[in-house]
This record gives sequence, structure tokens and C-alpha cells, in this order.
Amino acid sequence: MKMAVPQRAARVRNSGMLLAAAREAGASLVRNLSIPAPFSDPALEAQFLEDHSQRFCAFRRASTLLALAIWTCFLWWDFSFARGNQALDSRLADILALRFAGIALLFFVGVLVLRPSFRSHASSQRIILTGIYGLLCLILAMVAITPAPYNYTQHFIGLCLALFFQFSFFYLRSRVALTAGIITLASIVVLQVIIHLLNPEDFFAGLFYMFNVVVVGHGVCTHAERVSRERYSSERALASLNDELRAANVSLGRKNRELEVSKKDQENKTNALLALREQQMIAAQTASREKSNFLAAATHDLRQPMHALNLFLQAAAEAIRNGEFDQAERLINECGRSSVILARLLNAVLDLSRLESGRVVPRYHVFDVRQTVEEAAEQLRPFAMSRGVELRLRLPKEDVVCVRSDAHWLGRAVANLVSNGIKYADQSKSSKPTVIVGVVRSATRARIDVLDNGIGIPADYFDAIFQPFFQVDNPEQDRDKGLGLGLSIVNAVMSMLDQHRIELKSTEGRGSRFSLEMPLCGPSPDKPSARAPARSDADEMAQLKGRYVLLVEDDGLVRASTEALLSQWGVLYDSAASFEEFRSILGDIERFPDLIITDFRLRDATAREVAMLGAARLGRPCPCLVVTGEPAASIVPLACEQDVLSKPVSPADLRRGMLALIAGVCTAIA
Repeated sequence: MKMAVPQRAARVRNSGMLLAAAREAGASLVRNLSIPAPFSDPALEAQFLEDHSQRFCAFRRASTLLALAIWTCFLWWDFSFARGNQALDSRLADILALRFAGIALLFFVGVLVLRPSFRSHASSQRIILTGIYGLLCLILAMVAITPAPYNYTQHFIGLCLALFFQFSFFYLRSRVALTAGIITLASIVVLQVIIHLLNPEDFFAGLFYMFNVVVVGHGVCTHAERVSRERYSSERALASLNDELRAANVSLGRKNRELEVSKKDQENKTNALLALREQQMIAAQTASREKSNFLAAATHDLRQPMHALNLFLQAAAEAIRNGEFDQAERLINECGRSSVILARLLNAVLDLSRLESGRVVPRYHVFDVRQTVEEAAEQLRPFAMSRGVELRLRLPKEDVVCVRSDAHWLGRAVANLVSNGIKYADQSKSSKPTVIVGVVRSATRARIDVLDNGIGIPADYFDAIFQPFFQVDNPEQDRDKGLGLGLSIVNAVMSMLDQHRIELKSTEGRGSRFSLEMPLCGPSPDKPSARAPARSDADEMAQLKGRYVLLVEDDGLVRASTEALLSQWGVLYDSAASFEEFRSILGDIERFPDLIITDFRLRDATAREVAMLGAARLGRPCPCLVVTGEPAASIVPLACEQDVLSKPVSPADLRRGMLALIAGVCTAIA
């Protein structure tokens, strides 16, 4: 009993091993008889079929020629066997005819397989199937016309041989080869039912053998196709790995070369860094020296009118004490002239500093550039007449010339160029000094030309004239010929504005032409406002007389001078030295002010708080004129109509700013 248990366990293990082996064999059989699935990618499947056809092209050609040779040998076999047999002798002619038809078919197929097009999949499969199906039909015809039992013993074997060829020698896809075998079997069955193709015993025997040929041939063909597909996949993977390896080798070689170059360039880079540091130090020293020179020149030029102003004031005071009132008036007028020069120089220096430091942000909009040119010319026409210079305009009269630019800074640049042309007019020429300002448009650009027939600029000075305080033909530093900052400001403005360009053409002794180019745009959607007609100083003061103004200024000297000027113009005012004092004034006034004049930054508030308090206490916003030395004030929105003037402000500019705001409010109320 103890020995039976191990024996039973051994038998169970053996049975399990046999079942596992049987299942493995069955799975292998199913796999070998299953048609291989095509590649999931249609493009990859097409590439495989083409590769498969080209790979076995030579073998298929040889198999076709072999089939032709075997078929021809069977011609001799049929002739020798049928000639001595009375049953076959009557069918010999038909059999030979079918045999010759097969030779002709195989010869035709042989010619086709030798052509270059046979290497393609579609062509090779079409030609091979034509030969196979043609031969199968001819053999079936021989079986049908040959009497039994010779049709089975002599010709039925040819069907098996043809199927053997198609399964073994032509490397067809298993699906196509299996289809040919099934069609052959089905044809035999159909012919047996219709015309009794074979004797019953021969039919079943032949069908059994042919079925085995089809099954075995299908297995061989399936295995061959699966091996081909696996080999193709492996070759592609290997090719991909080879490509990656070659790419890696190339990359490695490139990196090695780069490493060598890097090692060689390391010293060069180090030397370049040292040289760059030295250049930066030199550039910093140069910039510092240029800044020092600029400050020295600006300080010198600022001291001159300031010194003259002090001397004129002392002389005027002495003249008043001595009773020389006419002389005192003349000296005071000279003080005004010196203060105007001082203010103009200071504003120019500040503008140039702001432009070069990048603190100015352009305000782009679309406008008619002709209006900018007309305004600059109208502003400078009295100055031109005082110098005996004729100022002409050449503008397109029909179409507007709209550009995208900053109207304020572009107007400054045009005015500076026109002013320079007037200042440097050549009075010694026989022809009258003339400055021409024109506007020219192209397909995408607009150009403002300022031409003069003055002294001209030597070619050696074309770059130098755009440097601060550089002037041609003004060694005595005559301020009537300018400050030497106009072209520097023009150059800084054109560098700041997007897609703007300045161009200079000049001939010494004949004159100069400055051209400003800018982008051309479509018509502006806003209709340009009409310019206010020019008014004299007396007219402006008459319009200000009786107006009521609130002045907020924490600097005592500026407040006192502004109060004196307002009194001379007949303007009624209340002034506050602080924000709290302004608050108390608002609680006591009985008349709505026409205007508030304020500094931007007070000790205890800003212009925005002044405007908001005024609107809250007065019931509605009151226009504000901000007079300040801070450039940021020009971009700070207030809670009312506003304008900004930068210190120092001339009395004429202050008067015009006040009138512009008051007139705007009156127009809105009307």
C-alpha cells in the first residue's frame, strides 16, 4: 500500500506532462496553420510586400523556368505512353493540344517574369497566379477528357504537382496560396458531381491526397510567410538600431570634435573675456567722461545767461535809484531776454536727458502730418521774418497724409530743424535766404523735408552735429544762433520713435536738406480739430482779465512770482501754500473758479488729490493746469480736464495754457 502512492503520483505527473505536451503541440499546429496577420500599418504592409517580392524575385523566375521544363518533359511522357495504348490513342491529339497550350502559357509567363516590372509585388503576384490558375485549368481539362482510370493515374497527379509548386517555389502569401488550393478542390468536387470526373474510388482517394497536399502546403507556405514577416521586422529593427548607432557615432564624433574645438577655444574665450572687460571699462570711462563733458558744457551754458541776468538786475536797480527809468526799462527787458534763454536752455537739457535715459514713452496715434508741419511753420514764421528768411511750405493739397507717430515729439523735431535752417541762413548770398518745408508720400512711408540755402554742413561734421552743444560756424557761442542741442534732440526723438528715420544731405556753401521718414497709415477716424487763430499778448491778457484762479504752490518764491504775474494780467486769485490751506479756501469761496493752477507734488499732497478735492467741494470738476518739473506728471491722469507745463515756464506759455483750458470748458458748457 505504501508503494502504490508514489506510483500513482508518478502516473499523475506523467499524465500532466503528456497533456501539457499535447496542448503545446496543438497550439503549435494551430499557429502553423493560421494565416499570419498583416502589419497594422498599411504603409508598412505595402513596404513588406514590395521587399518580399524583390527578395524572392530571382527564385520565382527560376521556378517558372523549372515549371516550363517539367511541363515540356511531360509532353514526351504523354506521347510515349498514349501511343501504345488504344484507349488513349483517340485522345492523344487533344491531350497534346492542351500540353502545347500549357507550354505556350508558361513561355508567355516566362517572358513576363524576366521583365524588370516583375520585381514589384502587384505585377509578380498577377503573373504567378495567371500561370498557376492557367495550368490548373489545363490539367483539369486533361483529367476530364482522358478516359478512366488513366485520367487519375496519368494526369490527376499533375494537379498535386502544380499545387506543390505554388506552395513551395513561389513564396506566395499563405492566404492567396490557400485560396488557389481550395478553388482546385472545389472545382474537382463540382466536376465530379456534374460530369463524374473520376471513378468513385479514385475520386475519394485523389481528394484525400489532394486535401493532404493543400494542408501540408498551406502549413509550409504559412511558416515561410511568418518567417519572412519576422525577418522583415527584425531587419527593420536592426536597421533602426544601426541608424541609431550610426547617429550616435556621428554625434559622438561631433562631440569629440566640439570638445577639441572647445579646448582650443577656451584660451581664446578667456582672452576675449579679459578683452571685453577691458573694453567695458574703457566704455564706462568714456561714458563717464562724456557725461562729465556734457555736464560741464551744460553748466557753462547755464551760467552765462544766469550771470547776465544777475548783472542786468543789479544795473536796473542802480538805474532806478538814479532815476534813469528808460534805462531801467531797457535793462529789465534784457533780463527777460536772458531768462528766456535760460529757460530755453534748461528745457532743452532736460528734454535731451529724458530722451536719452528712456524715461519718455511715445504716445502713438494717427494724425495728418501736414497739420504738424503747418503748426511748426506758423510758430516760427515771425522768427523767420525777423531774420529776413522766407519760409515756404510745399504740402499735398488734396489728400491727407496720415502717419502713426507721436505728434508732440514729431512737432518738436520739425520745429527744431526749421529753427536751425532760419538761424544758419546765409545773408551774404545774392539770393534771398529761404527755408522750404515739404511733405512727400510714397506707398508705405511719409517724409518731411526741411531744405535751406544756408551755409551748408561739411561732410566731416555729419556725425558731430548731432552731438550736444556742437555748432558749425558759431565759435563765439552766439545764443541767437541756437544752443547746440536742437539736432541732438531731433536725433534722440527719431531714435525713440518706432520705424522713424532721419537723413541728412548737405553741400558746404549751398545748403542742407534734413528728411524725417515715418510709417504711412490710412486716414485717421478722428477729424483733426481746427487750430485756434493766433492772438496777440494784449488780446490774451484781455481774455484773462476778471477770471478767477486758485493757485496751489508750496514754494514761496514761485508762488510770489506767479501771484505778481496774475495781478499784472488782471486775474483774480486765491493762493494756498499747502493742501490744508487749499481745503480751507474751498470752504470760504463764493465763486466757482475758472481754473486751478497747482504744482504736481506738494509737501502734503499731489495734483491728483488737489483735483479730486476740488471736484468734491465744488460739486463738479474744475480744470487744472499742472506746472511741474517732474516728467511723470505728464502721464498721471487727474479727475478733470488738465494740461501739464514743465518748469521753467515762460509767461506766454503759462498764459496760453490757462486760456486753452478755460476756452475748452466754456465750449463744453455751451
